[in-house]
Amino acid sequence: MPAILKINNPGGLSAGVWEITETQDQLIQKAALSAEEKQVLASFKNEGRGLQWLAIRALLGEFISPRPAIAYKENGKPFLPGLNEHISISHSGKLAAIALHNSIHPGIDVEEIHPKINKIAHRFVSDTEMAYLNQDTLTEQLCVIWAAKEVLYKTNTEGMLSFKQNLSVSRYTLGDKGELQGTINKDGITTTYKLLCQKINNYVLVYTI
Repeated sequence: MPAILKINNPGGLSAGVWEITETQDQLIQKAALSAEEKQVLASFKNEGRGLQWLAIRALLGEFISPRPAIAYKENGKPFLPGLNEHISISHSGKLAAIALHNSIHPGIDVEEIHPKINKIAHRFVSDTEMAYLNQDTLTEQLCVIWAAKEVLYKTNTEGMLSFKQNLSVSRYTLGDKGELQGTINKDGITTTYKLLCQKINNYVLVYTI
C-alpha cells in the first residue's frame, strides 16, 4: 500500500511511514529499481530485510520524483548523491520510515514494541531516566527512549556517541502522540532537540520536529 502516514512540518521536515503489505515483486515495481539496485537486492539473504529495503525506496519515490538512489557514507549514514536533501531512514517489522530536510540533518526511528528491549535496557537507559519509568508501561517507555536516542544519534554527523552517557531523554507523558525533549551532551557542549513521538498500532515512531 502507499504511505500510511505523511508529515510536512513548517520547519521544513518531510517524513513518511510505509506499511509493508506487498510481495517482493510488487515492491520492486513500486520502487522502480535500477540495475545496480537489483544486484543489491539479490544480495539479501533475509526476505524481510529485503522487503524493508524496498519499502524505503518506494516511500522515497512518493516524496521525490524521479526517485534518487540512496548511498551510504563510511559511518553508515545514508545520503542522496547530487541532492541537497538530507535523509534519515528506519525500519522495524512491517514498517519503514524516512525523514527529509533540505538544510539540517533530520532523525527518524520506528520501533516495534517488544519485551526483548527489557533485556538491554541497562545499556542505554541512564539512572535519571530509569527513575521516572513506570513498571506498568515499562516496555513501551523503553521503546520510546531507545527510538528517541536513535533519532538523536542520527542527527549527529560526526563522531561516536554513547546512548547511555551522551544522549538523554527528559521525563515525558506516555500517550498516542506527544512531544519529547532529547539532549546530546558531547565534548562539554549540550544541544537540545524537540522530538515528536507517535504510536502506530504496536509501534512507536519518533522524529525531529
